[in-house]
Amino acid sequence: MAATLYSIPPSHPALAAKLMLRRVGLEHRVIELPPGLHAAVVRARGFERGTVPALVIDGRRIQGSRAISRHLDELFPGVLFPTEPGQRARVAEAEEWGEREFQPVPRRIFRWILARDPEARAELARESKLPFAGLQARTTAPIARKFATAVGASEEQVRRDIATLPEQLERVDACIADGTIGGEEPNAADFQIATTVHALMRFPQLRPLIEGRPAADLARRVVGEPREVPVRVPDEWVDGART
Repeated sequence: MAATLYSIPPSHPALAAKLMLRRVGLEHRVIELPPGLHAAVVRARGFERGTVPALVIDGRRIQGSRAISRHLDELFPGVLFPTEPGQRARVAEAEEWGEREFQPVPRRIFRWILARDPEARAELARESKLPFAGLQARTTAPIARKFATAVGASEEQVRRDIATLPEQLERVDACIADGTIGGEEPNAADFQIATTVHALMRFPQLRPLIEGRPAADLARRVVGEPREVPVRVPDEWVDGART
């Protein structure tokens, strides 16, 4: 079975797909694409949308972390989803919430920052192993603004995302407490949610909102220690989330 996953380095949904592929034991290769140019490359590979993760398995094209988990569940039943109907329904519900509501939060925050901060764009270029990071930072501002607009990364929305982050983390902790996620073997919802928590922990100002919670332990156990990125959101927005 031939499998190829298209990704970009900062994508937490693509990271979720990588971890799921490892979990089911499917041999695959990963092609890391340049951020900003990835949309054109993915479409050129025959996908409908210019988004990652984008997976090809034996000629079939699948996009999106949840679509990928469903396909892997068909190929490897009982690995990413419990076989007991009630447990499976709870995992599926948590995974759906994780993709629909929780997953976009760090994406919007990061793209809002990229659209405004040249140093953040330079750091992204360095993380993606692109040459001439400083030049990339200066020339990619229009692309960064376009990608921010595409996901609704306005100031109002990002402020709301940060203000409501404690509520979303409470939901993650509740899923851990009731055993939906955080079990001995990670399931599809673990990968979906833990990678988002991990992405949020990479923001130095947001990490204190997460540390000490079960959600932080989950992110470390499923993904690993988050490496901080030198990007900033206004301090007063984060202060408001702490109150």
